[in-house]
Amino acid sequence: MTSLEKTLRWVVILGAFSLPFVCLIIADGTHFLYNLFFPYITGKNFTFRLIVEIMTGAWLVLALVNPKYRPRRSWVLGAFSIFVFLIALSDALGVLPSKSFWSNFERMDGWVTLAHLLAYFVVVVSILNTEKLWRRLLQVSLGVATFLAVYGFLQIAGDVALGQGGGGGLSARIDATFGNPIYLAVYMLFHIFIAAMLWAQMWRERGMGRRLPLSILYGFVIGLYTLSLLFTGTRGTMLGLFGGVALALLIYAFSSDASKRLRYAILGVYILGVVLAGSLWLARDTSIVKSVGFLDRLTSISLTDATIKARFLNMGIAWQGVKERPILGWGQENYAIVFDKYYDPRMYAQEPWFDRVHNSIFDWWIAGGTLGLLAYLSLFLAALWALWKSGAFDAREKAILTGLLAGYFAHNLTVFDNITSYILFATILGYIAWRASAARDGERLLSKTSMPEWSTPFIAVAALFLVWGSAWWVNAGALEQNRALIQAIQQQLSPSDNLNYFKEAVSYGTYGTQEAREQLAQIASRVAASSGIDTPTRQQFFDLATAQMAQQEKDSPQDARFPLFLGAVYNAYGDYADATAAFERARLLSPRKQTILFVLGQNQAAQGDLPSALQTFKTAYELAPDFNEARIYYAAGAIAAKDDALADQLLAKGGATDPRIVSAYAQRGRYDKIVEIFKAQVEANPTDTQAYFTLAAAYYQSGNAAMAISTLRSAAAANPTTKDQVEELIRQIEDGTLQIGQ
Repeated sequence: MTSLEKTLRWVVILGAFSLPFVCLIIADGTHFLYNLFFPYITGKNFTFRLIVEIMTGAWLVLALVNPKYRPRRSWVLGAFSIFVFLIALSDALGVLPSKSFWSNFERMDGWVTLAHLLAYFVVVVSILNTEKLWRRLLQVSLGVATFLAVYGFLQIAGDVALGQGGGGGLSARIDATFGNPIYLAVYMLFHIFIAAMLWAQMWRERGMGRRLPLSILYGFVIGLYTLSLLFTGTRGTMLGLFGGVALALLIYAFSSDASKRLRYAILGVYILGVVLAGSLWLARDTSIVKSVGFLDRLTSISLTDATIKARFLNMGIAWQGVKERPILGWGQENYAIVFDKYYDPRMYAQEPWFDRVHNSIFDWWIAGGTLGLLAYLSLFLAALWALWKSGAFDAREKAILTGLLAGYFAHNLTVFDNITSYILFATILGYIAWRASAARDGERLLSKTSMPEWSTPFIAVAALFLVWGSAWWVNAGALEQNRALIQAIQQQLSPSDNLNYFKEAVSYGTYGTQEAREQLAQIASRVAASSGIDTPTRQQFFDLATAQMAQQEKDSPQDARFPLFLGAVYNAYGDYADATAAFERARLLSPRKQTILFVLGQNQAAQGDLPSALQTFKTAYELAPDFNEARIYYAAGAIAAKDDALADQLLAKGGATDPRIVSAYAQRGRYDKIVEIFKAQVEANPTDTQAYFTLAAAYYQSGNAAMAISTLRSAAAANPTTKDQVEELIRQIEDGTLQIGQ
């Protein structure tokens, strides 16, 4: 082996061993060199891609010259390759091929990530050619996982901040360096089973008297990872863990290796699990269970839970999309279009924008159609085939790895993947494929052809340029755009500097352009209301934001999000006619989404078209009558249209004290209605200080200064801390200087 060959081989190995550390990256300028937009996502993904590109370049030189560095034939490799190919076809023929290929900063997914994962898989199954190397790689990953578990417990203690905000304590949902508890949960799920497998291998290879130290170590880390997973509060992953462990135990219990005593012991574990689950359920309303976040979440699982209901509604929306494009789907990253088009109004209690079904079956069904979904499922089937039919794994390993695949699959029924779970899944697939093909001494791909050995230095130079070029093409522009965007939203900069950074960000034209435009639109809307910004700068923000959002609407003509954002900018600058036109376009794309109808109705009202506004609010209300927000908008519209009977009917269910209702009555001068509402409110809630102030304001506006003063004195009596404020208001009433709303 030449020194160049050794160097290239070690480049690949060091690249593989560095990937477990990618999950530690938080690109916020404090934990990492760069401060990036979506710091928990982008830093990890950019680093992963760069490492894989370097690994692939080094491997390519080795594989071209020497067939021993090429992967062996395997069902797993075939399934992975077909999956990536079919998704590429779906993306190319989908709704937005560019977005499907590149994704965006928030997800950093798309086909480019699948291609990198396939490259990583091919490289590691080709180069990591000994059990020792694979075991060391998994042990390194366990070491990182142990650090992250400790990091999570420091979050519980309050010594380290939670990424998603909030305080520590037993009710906290830890997220370590992932920024999302769900991502930490699946990460720990993988490592629980990896540790169990390494423990089983150690037990097989070491004799009596040499097992105890490592058994204690592996048992400890498994317990540590399990607690970490539980404290993420991720119910789908917890159920995946329990189900995966139960399946693994069941498989091993009925294997030829298991003794009758062991089968009885496993049966006892099952019985104990049922007893503990039943006891926890019976104690679900106790203070102990309520005070521990993951216990409370476990015992709150039901079909009436808002999150679970939303998951089923999302699947219903996705099914409509599947029926429309059943064969090759919509392409990756296009569920947002399906979500808008087939929006279910009963989703009103959830966020208004979903770009994932939160179910990997439906996510891949939407992205790749039925062919893409079958290709995705074939990854699991190929791995199980290799695991069970190759003869390379003993009974314990087969049980544990089957349990891992089952637990991971169950987890994916309620969420979606991220780069760290992708890496771990590809690593496990690679390990299974390598052992299975090595055990049968499978033929290597294209083993009959190779480049002459003397060409190695020249190929290495070519590969260096190839890696540099591909890394630049894949990463450089997007990275610069990301850094410009994070500067553009910094509040400590002057508005003109922010504007210049936005101009720079959108000029790159990479896959972060959509997010740059959205951030620009939101900040431009805030600039419109800022009195401290000069008129020319406000106008420049308006011009840039409207031009960019109009272009985004053209780039993605089926997405309701962009005309809605454009309309919001027009609305902020008082251009109600253009705003209404944009909102109408959004409604055509998502006719059943109430939030679009709300802003449309408000703009119709702002232009004085009260009958149209009332009809729009009525439409929103009738889509889901249980939606209180829609009822309030409808009632306010009825008040503005002078249909007081309809307003009274709607407000009989509550909400009369809502500021929008108060404002609607005030605009009509119906202070008597405000008095009526808030007299009832203070009688029902005598400690509601704000209700006293609103009632006093209504009396004052109606010309009854005496009752206004009397009401204010009642407010001071109910809440003595308001005494000084009350006395000042009374003084202003008495000398006639009080101005409501000033």
